[in-house]
Amino acid sequence: MNKYLLKSLFIAALAAGAGALSSCSDDVDEGAYYTFTGDTVCSYVEGDPQYGIFTEMLHRTGLNALLSTYGHYTLFLPNDEAFEEYFRQNGLSLDTMTEDQMREIIYNHVINSPGRDYMSENFEEGALAEASMSDHFFVISFQSDPNISGLQIYVNKTVRIIERDIEVHNGVIHLVNTVVSPNKDFVSDILIDPTVVGDEQTFNLFHEALRVTHLSDSLERDYDLNYVCPTANAHITQAGWDCLLPKTKRYGFTVFAESDEVYAANGIHSIADMERVARQYYDNGSDDYTSRDNALNQFVAYHLLDRMMSTNMFLYPGRNTVANSMKDRHEFYETMREFYLLKINVGPKINLEKTGKCVEVIEGRSNLSGCNGYVHSISDLLVYDRNVMENDVLNCRIRVDMYNIPPEFTNNNIRWNLTEGVPDGASARTIPHDFSPKHFNCTPETEIVMWASEGWTMYQADELKLNGWYDFTLRLPPVPPGNWEVRMGYSRVWWRGIAQFFLDGEIQGIPRDLRIEGNDPRVGWVKDTGGPEDKEIDKAMRNRGYMKGPASAINYYYNSVLRNDQAYLRVIIGNLSVQEYGAHYLRAKNVLSPGNEYNGDLIELVPVSLIEYEDIY
Repeated sequence: MNKYLLKSLFIAALAAGAGALSSCSDDVDEGAYYTFTGDTVCSYVEGDPQYGIFTEMLHRTGLNALLSTYGHYTLFLPNDEAFEEYFRQNGLSLDTMTEDQMREIIYNHVINSPGRDYMSENFEEGALAEASMSDHFFVISFQSDPNISGLQIYVNKTVRIIERDIEVHNGVIHLVNTVVSPNKDFVSDILIDPTVVGDEQTFNLFHEALRVTHLSDSLERDYDLNYVCPTANAHITQAGWDCLLPKTKRYGFTVFAESDEVYAANGIHSIADMERVARQYYDNGSDDYTSRDNALNQFVAYHLLDRMMSTNMFLYPGRNTVANSMKDRHEFYETMREFYLLKINVGPKINLEKTGKCVEVIEGRSNLSGCNGYVHSISDLLVYDRNVMENDVLNCRIRVDMYNIPPEFTNNNIRWNLTEGVPDGASARTIPHDFSPKHFNCTPETEIVMWASEGWTMYQADELKLNGWYDFTLRLPPVPPGNWEVRMGYSRVWWRGIAQFFLDGEIQGIPRDLRIEGNDPRVGWVKDTGGPEDKEIDKAMRNRGYMKGPASAINYYYNSVLRNDQAYLRVIIGNLSVQEYGAHYLRAKNVLSPGNEYNGDLIELVPVSLIEYEDIY
């Protein structure tokens, strides 16, 4: 069979497999499609004279060799006319540009992915999962244009795709009408950049609140300049695995901002007005706006996350969720008002109450991107009302994947990033022991292996494997005052080990053997029948310190619901008495041998008062 036909069939199979991902492109102009060619990315560009400037840049920088090699390259390609306009606006020319400037421009247009091409049928509102070669994310949006038929696809809000899905031997090309020039402002500065926010909304008042509280200072970081990758080639052997280390350590932020229009609708026209409203919800321990005890400071900090997320990354985007549970997906994130959570539901809706009341993210006015994060426009005032949050929004089972907790896992594209296809022969990822010192600490003897696969029985696909004489401490999601049951979910296999658990330094019962199968009498797992005996089995398992997996999660490859899989268990670690908002910690220590491992997956905190009424999802 012709090798190009094989390539086409392979890509078609990948696309079919990815069809479960949400897509916003059903009504996109069909005339923008293109079919497979036998070119490489480089030869396609070189073969058409309208891309002469891009071709010249490729050759002057030597990047023509890279884009001729085997791989998965996604190129957003502007023509010479687009470059001439870019040169005119920026006072540049091909002859006056340095090689470094040319390289940066090329990198701005290319994703070098280890495992996939970014086809338009899987585009959705928000950022693509992997950054460009210049380490900026492409933000996708869909807009109607009265002068053009069909829904149009835009990159970074202003760059229109005029022809898409040109499949070549080593990737895919999308033709665009403008040179891609990522915004290099910090996320706090884009609030007052008219080229980013447009004419539809202004965030002047929120920007002023960031400034007077000095919280804007906290948002002015992008890379940890003190971080040094432990090995020159970013590889290290951990527990027999060839693991890939982060070459850099990135910071990122998410800002939920009310527009001036929203503030006006709530009677807020000045910083003094905003402080007056803030005092209705927050204790004012200081009149100094820069103090964390100041009500205005707390109000603003609750709008900020120390992780970079576009709207399509709030919730798990993969396929290990049962189809009828997709509408109920939600996540919990700690804000930069330390120890205070917000909850995001499908919508996206923030702090959704049982009555349906919530703060909505206005998606069409969101995903405003800077060099270190995103700004999202919201529909109403975002406040932490203790009565509402403690008795409604957070009075529930708080379930998160372990990868959710350290923001470094999100900011450095580790969370929800499948391991299959990791480059250079590496089969997994790892991190230095001090990569997330605030949220995840482990001893030097701990060997960290980070894996992610939709073919493994894991919640949200991510898996943390700890080997050696591991001893780690994880900061738990901060929860309101009350009595909480703490659980850990894991995938049981024979090579796991025995772990001793601690909560806030207090030992929790005897060591737990993570090798025991569900049908072992010490666990008592029995497959559901749909009858009343299922609840009795659940009670018996709880009495032994175990629970079945959640019914809302699935192993996609094998269509196996975690609740129906005896190899996936939740172990009840113990109770946590929370007296006030603050930090609480889970510790696990190896007490068997260095050849056995700990499997870290989901963490649950459940109000003890709700256990009797808890559902199976």
